[in-house]
Amino acid sequence: MFTYIYDWIKNLVFYLILMTMLMQIIPDSDYKKYIRFFTGLVLILLLARPVLGVFQLEGEFENLYHSMEYRQNVKEMERAREQFESAEEGYFEWQQDMVSESSEGRENADEK
Repeated sequence: MFTYIYDWIKNLVFYLILMTMLMQIIPDSDYKKYIRFFTGLVLILLLARPVLGVFQLEGEFENLYHSMEYRQNVKEMERAREQFESAEEGYFEWQQDMVSESSEGRENADEK
């Protein structure tokens, strides 16, 4: 139990030192507020980890993350499939246009 708390505090201190160094390195810009927001969210997750461990909810959040990741991957694959199909249709149309232009060119050459 004490090693768990010790590891948790060690990870928390390491994260805080790392984020302090990062915030000092980054010049003043519009991105700094977004980085501060993101690091704050990660800090909240680090602080909540022992509470989630006590109630054994870490697995639930992992399952939730993986299910959301799965849905996102499915949407990306559907988008890629739609793009591929539209490109394929465009290629077939182009191919038909080329064939018809080629046959019209031959007919015009035969008439002359």
